Amino acid sequence: MTTAWIALVAIVGSLIGSFANVVVYRWPRGESVVRPRSRCPGCGRTLSPIDLVPVLSWLALRGRCRTCGARISTRYPLVEAGFALAFGVLAWAYPIETVGLTVLPLLVLVSMLGMAALIDFDTYLLPDGLTLPAIAVGIVGAWLYHPAAGLPTPGEAAVGAAVAAGVLVLINRLGGLVLRRLRDTEERLWPFSLDAVNVAALAGMLGGRWWALAAGLAQVALSALARRPVRLPEPWLYALWLTALIVALGGWTLTWGVDLLEALAGSLIGAGAFALLGAVWWWIADLRATEPRTSPTAEAGAPEDDEGEPVAMGFGDVKLAAALGALLGSVGFMVGLLLAVVIGAVVGVAQRLLGGSRFVPFGPFLVVGALLAWAFGDALVGWYLDLLGV
Repeated sequence: MTTAWIALVAIVGSLIGSFANVVVYRWPRGESVVRPRSRCPGCGRTLSPIDLVPVLSWLALRGRCRTCGARISTRYPLVEAGFALAFGVLAWAYPIETVGLTVLPLLVLVSMLGMAALIDFDTYLLPDGLTLPAIAVGIVGAWLYHPAAGLPTPGEAAVGAAVAAGVLVLINRLGGLVLRRLRDTEERLWPFSLDAVNVAALAGMLGGRWWALAAGLAQVALSALARRPVRLPEPWLYALWLTALIVALGGWTLTWGVDLLEALAGSLIGAGAFALLGAVWWWIADLRATEPRTSPTAEAGAPEDDEGEPVAMGFGDVKLAAALGALLGSVGFMVGLLLAVVIGAVVGVAQRLLGGSRFVPFGPFLVVGALLAWAFGDALVGWYLDLLGV
């Protein structure tokens, strides 16, 4: 029964992989992922069901269209096989007879993350329509996790999403501030803006998560009432943030008893929470608008955002990180982020040595690092603690 179940889930995975190929190609172009039916890019012939059997059709046709002989990219069967393998491994790792429906939200989440990573690799775009629903799946789906599965509880998933978003959004803000040579940002959105992120980050560093959430809500409320951004200039605000961090790192508890861990957690949770609230607000606003508010490059992590400002981390990566944080929890995400940085550095150096010039976005590295942390994170943390003699 277990073998049959794994095989069935793997077959479903191959079908999802076939659909993923359609999504990855059409979504960035603004085309429907449902209609029209798949066609040969060479001759335009509508493909029949026998042409669309995952992996097997490509092998039987030897990678060519049966009508015009045009080559079919090897990426199509590789994606289908990759999704089949991922689904099969998940079905094996989380058997339905012992952990119930645990695997179902995991299958949905992995599918969405895989599609987002492939789109990012091709177009430097991380669509909100994939990343934001993936965060919801990661948090809501945690209610289906069996306690024996070793996965985050709903509360841990929510905190993990906020912390992960907080880490990357602070890289976005601090890195951008450095790249602008300490000049203030020109971004002036309201009522939800990165000003709420900045204020929440500072308040969290000073007083913990509840200060962060209260300060962020106050900033949003005041901006809504004033009908303009109510803000603190970023250079001065993050100078205070760094001062508070140095005080906490020095081993001193702040006057109201907030230690280093509470300060860091409060700052990250507050910054991440308001980054995600703003992302959802503006996503809905963009869906209702006749024209998008931002250009695709702003979400893609390109060197400049739609205001022409240099950025250290694309905001699309912030939302992707939140989905991964919901899946892994706070500690697991940190392990995944470290692995993503190491893998990205190795690939970047290898690419330079081989003469490559294509910029590889960070999103795929984030997903690969997170999946490795999911599989081997406990072993890696245990190995590191053993090195420290803990």
